[in-house]
Amino acid sequence: MRNHSSEAPYITSWSAAKYLSYAFWRAWFLVMYSSPLWLTFVLPDGANPGLSMYYVSTVCFIAASVALSVFHVRSVKILSLKGMMVAFGAAASVGVLMEFASLVLWGDPGSWLFFLGGALTGIGTAPIAIRAGQIYSAVRVNTAVIGTLLSDVAAGLVFFFCIGTWPIVCLLVAVILPLLSALMIVMTAPSGDDVAVSAATVESGKLPLRSFTRFLVAVFLIAAVAFLQNGLGNSWFPQESLNSGLTLGVSLLVMVSFVLALFFGFVQRVQFERLYRPITFCLIAFVVAAYLFDFGNPIAIGGTFLVYCLFSSYIWVFMSYLGHSRYFSPIQVFGYGRSAYSAGSLLGCLIGVYVLPDVDLAQTLPAIVIVMVAILLLCAVAIRQVDISSILVQGDAPREDGDAGAASDRAPAEDEGLGDVHLSPRELEVFALMKAGRDSEYIAGSLCMSRNTAKTHIRNIYAKFGVHKRQEFIDVIQGP
Repeated sequence: MRNHSSEAPYITSWSAAKYLSYAFWRAWFLVMYSSPLWLTFVLPDGANPGLSMYYVSTVCFIAASVALSVFHVRSVKILSLKGMMVAFGAAASVGVLMEFASLVLWGDPGSWLFFLGGALTGIGTAPIAIRAGQIYSAVRVNTAVIGTLLSDVAAGLVFFFCIGTWPIVCLLVAVILPLLSALMIVMTAPSGDDVAVSAATVESGKLPLRSFTRFLVAVFLIAAVAFLQNGLGNSWFPQESLNSGLTLGVSLLVMVSFVLALFFGFVQRVQFERLYRPITFCLIAFVVAAYLFDFGNPIAIGGTFLVYCLFSSYIWVFMSYLGHSRYFSPIQVFGYGRSAYSAGSLLGCLIGVYVLPDVDLAQTLPAIVIVMVAILLLCAVAIRQVDISSILVQGDAPREDGDAGAASDRAPAEDEGLGDVHLSPRELEVFALMKAGRDSEYIAGSLCMSRNTAKTHIRNIYAKFGVHKRQEFIDVIQGP
């Protein structure tokens, strides 16, 4: 049995608590963008605070996520500070409160206070999402799948609590959810279940940038298709049908996610790289079926919403799987991955809301469906099993001296103190904390790995620097 004596400050009696950070983050999205939350405010006809918030928040989310990814070695120091994570959660919660305040004071989602609040929600939730991604990347694939599905169940229950309670309570929950997500990160011990990650360090071969780029493009396009439909729904269908369909979709999401969690609980090993294409084809089939029947029917809206929510969850677990990469750190995978998904959703929503509403639905809908299916088919064939395998720890590819790809997996700014020593992205993050004087226990908690794995990375770094002790390491990096 694992000894928790050194983890007294953490909540360790309930091991699943560490996954609630994603659950609360997911619940926040459902409440803010899929519930009739904004109907609480009396606004002029045509005003849509949800869309205005979404545009501003998403742009800031993308910018913050890309910045954290580009400077992932420095970012790991920021994400390891509990005070900073609480500050990010508080900033996002304050941003939501500012949006509500601007609607109460002026009834205008175009005010400076509303836009500032939207910006804070995007900037504040980006580090929370990436930190949650670190946690999910440190566990077995089965554990990540079950944790994600049960998080969807929890998020759905929060959604129904919000729409069924008093409006003031719903608003309060919407305000505190980002802060709750951050608090769950700092209050739980996210280490100790990373047996799926190889403890031995694998030297990088040719950086699989092409494979990773294919993945990002596929995520971008799928999100664009999903939110194109969402934008079309907001433009073409009555609000009553949309609300009814979204409520049905969340109900189905809770039930299906729970059943799938039970199923994967009995599956010993998930062949995750083989699931991408079948799931994408299922998505295509459902999109076609939805459009063959009454497109604006709440059942079609709810069913399509369910499929896209499940696919979003699959993408989350997929990124957790790629977080085991020997070439990319979890911060890079989730930072760039969530940025691509958010950018695609933003583009799809803008097209659906501002470009297509003026067209004739009866004449244009078949062409729109064909384009959507073609994009999804492209995404299905673009990602090959070999692309996924090339990014992961499995399948050694020896490093080739002089390989430009191998040298490009770290930014020049991250090479300070390294000299000719080559470190993998994960080792770079460990190295950054070692330079800051952190011990193996702190590094394990910060990078969501077990203490044994942290010690293994430290030993490997010592070996690459030709030292055996901490003081020798400090002497080397500080120089003469």
